[in-house]
Amino acid sequence: MNVAIREGMIPGESLEDRLTWLESVGIEGVELHRGSLDHTAAELQAIFGQSAVRVCAIEGTTTLLHADSDTREAGKTEIRRRLALAGELGAVGVLVVPQFGRTPALPDLSPWKSGADLEHALLVEQLRELAPAAHAAGVKLFLEPLNRYEAYIVNLVGQGAEIAREAGPDVATMADFFHMNIEERDIPESIRSNAEHLVYVHVADSNRQQPGFGHLDFRPGFRTLKEIGYDGWLTIECSSIRGSYDDAIRETVTHLRTLWDAA
Repeated sequence: MNVAIREGMIPGESLEDRLTWLESVGIEGVELHRGSLDHTAAELQAIFGQSAVRVCAIEGTTTLLHADSDTREAGKTEIRRRLALAGELGAVGVLVVPQFGRTPALPDLSPWKSGADLEHALLVEQLRELAPAAHAAGVKLFLEPLNRYEAYIVNLVGQGAEIAREAGPDVATMADFFHMNIEERDIPESIRSNAEHLVYVHVADSNRQQPGFGHLDFRPGFRTLKEIGYDGWLTIECSSIRGSYDDAIRETVTHLRTLWDAA
């Protein structure tokens, strides 16, 4: 198991500054998702070649279900670029949030199909279109289930896994402990029953602060991750951090390792 963090949580003016900070707090990986993706692949390889920090994943676009076809096509083109980049940088793959919002963007065409039916079918079809690019890069294109207050189409790990089954073996899903805490009836069972398609993990506590500052017990979920053979990234993704920032992040890294070892 290795600890990573979302890029937006890292202080520093440049990517080089941010990687130096990561090394200082004991974090081994970064999930890229902001201005760093404006660098060319060669530039990123040169920057990461000077650091012990690795790229764990790259964020995709959120436009696969946009009502405008040109916007969807532009999003797919960018995802293909990021899949190739993920392969070159040794990342797990590209993370995709299918949609934000609690209602479909596409029209309700009942009794033929509802907006939700249309979005589900469109998502699967576009993931199938993108799968060859993931396969060529040797990485996964994986979905992030979000809780019901942020999205509606993929709320459960099992829903992400079902779409992955429909879309093919180059598509997968991930687990986010904050969202699972809201949506899953049984976090260990959701991990266990979808192990085949689970490739990545986010961690935040029940209040979306750092682990240890909410009421979520991570040990049962960590134990199940170990049971299914997961030895990948635990990526910190919090909306806020309590305490002095640098010290709090160092303590979070230690806390996660302690919980993992005890699970």
